[in-house]
Amino acid sequence: MSDTLTARSTTEFEYYLLVTPCQACRTGPCDMAAADGPRSAGQVRAAHLRCRSCNALSDLPFVTEYEPAEPTSPCINPLDEPSRLVDLDQWLALGYMLMDRASRETGAQAHQCQIQAALCLNEALKFYVEHDEVPPAEAFFTDVTSRAFHEHPEAFAQQRLRDLLDKLPPPPAWPDEIT
Repeated sequence: MSDTLTARSTTEFEYYLLVTPCQACRTGPCDMAAADGPRSAGQVRAAHLRCRSCNALSDLPFVTEYEPAEPTSPCINPLDEPSRLVDLDQWLALGYMLMDRASRETGAQAHQCQIQAALCLNEALKFYVEHDEVPPAEAFFTDVTSRAFHEHPEAFAQQRLRDLLDKLPPPPAWPDEIT
């Protein structure tokens, strides 16, 4: 079980896959084609992955700590604690990607992308200590993301993220019911 990843939710695990390079080619992210096991907290599941770049197939065991009762909920993490899988820079990259996608979509699709972007920015903000404008070093999990912060600290100013979030629809709250 030591090689099993622990995510807050299946949604967080899926975002993790988007920001993690394929083990085979080290470039493309992997998509989860399917997962064995029930979508419920505490149950080890096997994610069947396919790389977007090289089409390599792999399996990755994971477990979630929480799951909303509604499986289509976009909610990521019911805690105020930051992710242990996806770091601050990666949440920002996901948020920007979703905002860009929203600008190319219309109607309900655009709105859904905006909500997902807001959820990602909320996850990024969980790394900040209350009123500190700059995130702590622990907010970055890799040399690459740490370097991004040191090269462009202004991009990580807490107020800048809050201003971006204010332009998006409010994200849904975590449902009261979990499985």
